[in-house]
Amino acid sequence: MLTKMLRLGAFTLLPFLALGCQSVYDAKAAMREGGYQRVMTDTMDVESFPERDQTLILNYRAHSKMALGYHESATADYLRAWNIMNHGKGGGVAGAYFFSERQKWWMGDPYERAFNSWYLGMLYYQLGKPEDAMACFRNAIFVDTGDLKQGEYAADWLPAFVMRMRCFLSRGDSASVQMLLDEISRLPKEQANYDAACPWLSVEAQKDANVVLMLELGEGPFFTAEGHHGSQRVINQGEYREAYAEVFCDGQSLGRSYKIGDTFFQAITRGGRVMDDILKGKAIAKTATIATGATAIFVGAELAAHGHDDAGLITAGVGAAVLIAGLLMNAEADTRGNALLPGETHLLMAKLPPGKHELEVRYFDKGGSELRGMRQQGVPCMVPEQGDAALVLRSDPRYYIPRESSLIKADPYAHLKPVKSK
Repeated sequence: MLTKMLRLGAFTLLPFLALGCQSVYDAKAAMREGGYQRVMTDTMDVESFPERDQTLILNYRAHSKMALGYHESATADYLRAWNIMNHGKGGGVAGAYFFSERQKWWMGDPYERAFNSWYLGMLYYQLGKPEDAMACFRNAIFVDTGDLKQGEYAADWLPAFVMRMRCFLSRGDSASVQMLLDEISRLPKEQANYDAACPWLSVEAQKDANVVLMLELGEGPFFTAEGHHGSQRVINQGEYREAYAEVFCDGQSLGRSYKIGDTFFQAITRGGRVMDDILKGKAIAKTATIATGATAIFVGAELAAHGHDDAGLITAGVGAAVLIAGLLMNAEADTRGNALLPGETHLLMAKLPPGKHELEVRYFDKGGSELRGMRQQGVPCMVPEQGDAALVLRSDPRYYIPRESSLIKADPYAHLKPVKSK
């Protein structure tokens, strides 16, 4: 009888354990197998993923579309995710207190929300909508601001500042550019976060340039669950060799890039989460509950062995219930994160004659040796008569820069949709 009860409890437990162990879409594995095209195809049907993961899936889909040149479609996805991440309250919070933290909707850490706004702003800017871009860059700065009372950093992610300057310049507003530069000058000169020697942090340098290159290097940070019952979420730095880039146009060097944003630094400078304390408590409670349940089962078995069948059955039954509750209690930290983000963001600005140009980008390691396998040639750059050309490039895996507007406006899934007969 006792054995049957324990087996029944084990079978009852299995579905809940499986639910807690389900993992989100592995974007890194998809990138290794088929690059951005594989990610874009896999995420075509966002609604087929658990609701708790859909915001992250939207960011993956938008990123892959942007990387392949489908800018208008990427904009729509980033905007949809932006609305959830900035205006939604999320769901699954109650379930996260007892079951897995992954029951919660993924809303992103501050740096992930900043990247969402940043990419949306860059797409708007490239699509000729500077006012919409301005709002996105302002939001990236806002969500990047830590809790100053807790001693966290003020907004210190420079890519959003630089592009906000470009928006102000498109209005002819040099005073606001200087205001942003004054904010930057008050920031701690954290070498890990940005290179203070960046030569374009002045009004004159911003005015003189008509080409803005945002170069993304390496892989961004990722999370692992460690410690007691995996209750501690640890932020790990991605590994990569590239340290800076040099850009050429028509055989002439436009100069080298300077770091203006470090994703790992952004991830670790926003303090802890409310959920961290909850997970610590769950880990302690889980251990105590399992121990109590196991002890009660042992005592029940001993009572039954000495002829106290009823008392033994009741004690073992209570113990089994407590043990199951302890096993169900999932104290593991949520390790979901945007695995497609870069490790660093670099800036290179230049002045070129209006018209079509082709760029060559070379990437170098810390010792100054070129990583020849990453060299990018024939990168199209169209400099307008008024305004500027703003490009986002990636060292590896590289982004595709479209030459024709037809791709920018195209439906990336058109070839996958069935053709309706007339």
